[in-house]
Amino acid sequence: MALTNGWRDLLGVVILALVVLQSPPGVLSQRKPKNMCSKQGIFNSTTKRCTCVTGWTGPLCNDRFCPAGHDWLATPHGHHLAHKDHVECSGVGECDRLLGTCTCKTGFGGAACEKMVCPKGATNSTGEVVKTCSGHGRCMTLREMGGVWTGNDNLEIGGLVYKPRDYNLWDADQIQGCVCDPPYTGHNCSLKSCPYGDDYSVRFDPYGQITHHEVMRIECAANQGSFRFAFRGVSSEEIPFDAPQGRVKHILEKMTSIDSISVSMTSSTVCGNGSPTITTITFLNQAGEMPAAKVTPQSNLKLNSGASPAILNMVTQFVMECPMMQKAVGHVGSMHLKYDGELTRAINYTASVTDVESAIRNLTTIRHHSDYGHINVTASSASPLSTYGIEICSYLSHVNTTIELRSEYGNLHMLDAVNDIFREEVDANITMHTSKGTTQAKLCSDRGHCDYKSGTCECFFQSTPFMDIKRRYESSDGNGNPGRRGDCGYAQVVARKCPDGLTNIDDPLSLETCYGNGFCDNSTYACRCSEGYQGSDCSERVCPSGVGWFDTVQGDGYAHQTKRECSGQGSCDRVSGHCHCENGFTGEACDKIICEDECNGVGVCQPLHKLAEYAVVNGEATEYAYGNPDANFNSKATWDREMFQSCLCDGTFLERDRQGPSDTFISGLYVNEPKVLGYHGYSCKKAYCPHGDDPSTPGVNEKQTVSCTLTTGSFTLTFRDKTTASIAYDATAATVKAALEALNVVETVTVTLNAANPCDAVPSGFVVEFTGNPGDLPLMKSAPSFTVAETIKGTKEFVECSNRGVCNSKAGQLAGMCYCDWNYMSSDGNGGRGTRRDCGKYDEYGQAVGYFTS
Repeated sequence: MALTNGWRDLLGVVILALVVLQSPPGVLSQRKPKNMCSKQGIFNSTTKRCTCVTGWTGPLCNDRFCPAGHDWLATPHGHHLAHKDHVECSGVGECDRLLGTCTCKTGFGGAACEKMVCPKGATNSTGEVVKTCSGHGRCMTLREMGGVWTGNDNLEIGGLVYKPRDYNLWDADQIQGCVCDPPYTGHNCSLKSCPYGDDYSVRFDPYGQITHHEVMRIECAANQGSFRFAFRGVSSEEIPFDAPQGRVKHILEKMTSIDSISVSMTSSTVCGNGSPTITTITFLNQAGEMPAAKVTPQSNLKLNSGASPAILNMVTQFVMECPMMQKAVGHVGSMHLKYDGELTRAINYTASVTDVESAIRNLTTIRHHSDYGHINVTASSASPLSTYGIEICSYLSHVNTTIELRSEYGNLHMLDAVNDIFREEVDANITMHTSKGTTQAKLCSDRGHCDYKSGTCECFFQSTPFMDIKRRYESSDGNGNPGRRGDCGYAQVVARKCPDGLTNIDDPLSLETCYGNGFCDNSTYACRCSEGYQGSDCSERVCPSGVGWFDTVQGDGYAHQTKRECSGQGSCDRVSGHCHCENGFTGEACDKIICEDECNGVGVCQPLHKLAEYAVVNGEATEYAYGNPDANFNSKATWDREMFQSCLCDGTFLERDRQGPSDTFISGLYVNEPKVLGYHGYSCKKAYCPHGDDPSTPGVNEKQTVSCTLTTGSFTLTFRDKTTASIAYDATAATVKAALEALNVVETVTVTLNAANPCDAVPSGFVVEFTGNPGDLPLMKSAPSFTVAETIKGTKEFVECSNRGVCNSKAGQLAGMCYCDWNYMSSDGNGGRGTRRDCGKYDEYGQAVGYFTS
């Protein structure tokens, strides 16, 4: 094997000849390797093959199968279809046939390389120990995360979450990510979040109302049993049906996710005996819009000993205020309500509360794809003039319409009014009062820097050399007073100047307000940052965002609908604004799978949608597409069209590219014919071996009849997207044969004319038999267009090494060579001896002893 090129091949032929000459007749044809089928299969003397037991493969059943999963990176196999199932090592690993185990591409793991590995990080500030999710979170699949409701945003502190739901798409058990334990955050849970607080720079909500903290409502009717309240990943102890106001407050404030609240009730106990009690919970010092909470009945919660069902809901309440219209007739207009990004149909100012209920109920985000399961919608209207109380607006007085969303979850998404009602040419300014928190929850109250290693705020303190203090912030109680929240929310010295800093650390004269990356709001002395910058002093860069690899499963059953910084697969450098991607990922936003080793120099890295453009079925190009380039119209199922990249390898179209080396001996014949060596695999490191027909199984060649009707001129034939030179209408069979065999997609054919020339009228046409292209072939096409019919369907196989050898796919001098089974050798593609190197010729004389076909 140390010899190279033709000399090594010639030596192999000489040795083989000596073996044949010195062996008695017929000995080699009877000779079989020891341990036929390796005791892991049964030898079939008719087909001359081993039938292997489950888990084993190969001519001698001595190779193991590796585990299989959905293919991560393969070329789409249909229109907008990718990731087909049951591919060995999921298309991103190398199978060790001896052990039956996969060695996975960077970024992937699992027995079948079927999982995207969770990121790792240091468990402490010194970085001495590195663990999955930094030891501060759980590594979960999308299906696992979709089925678990934590009451807290699964990915970032303070966000909104949804109810548990089934997620059954192809990546449900394949894509993994970190679900951090509070207060940890970041894509790998290595950062410790700081306290949030209100910076008091925004005092009014979008409707001009004074901002307020969150208000939640529980509705309960029961006279037996208990229930639990869950919020931000923490569940309360059992709340008895007859708990009074003080006990409910005590139980809830024992939860680590709740600081300080006030509780009020419409009756003396948390659950009414008959009519429901409404319990109102007001957060006193936790700023911002809260994530959803949940009430869960215990099995013993009953009304009238079970004779009537207990009532237990959370009530998300909105009050829509319509000002008094100015005249009874002549004014026009309507409005929309917006919930979870979806608009209702137009609602006229004369609409009734029933119309409002109907418009909300018919939202797909309520009716079909609710993030919180079933939601009951009710609306009621109140006016000083009860006569007009059924309408949402009146020309005699203002009208308040109360809209309530009942569910086991609360508070749900915000309900907004999109206003186009007019009263005498003036916008009517519909006002929406909400129970959702409208204060601003900002890291360190936007009055300091967060130290993500310790999770503590470094509050602003600035003074002049003459001790003229410009600002000083300290820990607050959540309401602007001194406290122990550690949030920089207490202004010990009210700001008289915006933060500033050196834009060049080596130049003391480069001091600029808001670091030169924003402007100062002189009404609040808070920085307003330019695009690309963040932080209370605009000193931090924002990194690029991309579709999240791992994110919350939403109400419509899809994930990957939200953007995350560095796509959730990298950390952001706040100085440069660049993402540091996890191994295996690349792109400005870590939003692409990396193509390893630059496709080994024999391929080009392409995203899935480009691979779809190159897709070939049975040797013919397809018109497959994968997704839409316009993100607004791209299907949620093809979210990965740009993100998954793979190598488009050279010579990958087996039916179209002749393969093999040049200048070599093949089955004892010297061949000097340049051919293409094809490659495959996620990094193009595997060489294809020649494909052909199994000579020991039955099969026939494909025959197609072309009904030519020309009386003058010429025609062309197209096969597998390759077109012949012009063929005269009265050409000979040999001319037609030569024209077809000149195509690089045709091996050998025989052409039989039905008359004197190909286009004679009676009987018309000619028959093409594909003697060198096995299998069921695509129909030829002609120009001008004739009828082309499949006379005989080809049933021969087109398989690697003709199923009679083992492919050496590894790089090296023998790459792409078949090691043939005993008594098999290279064929001509039609059962005879030839130069295809495909093990497709059975040697009845026993001259082939099992060797590389070169």
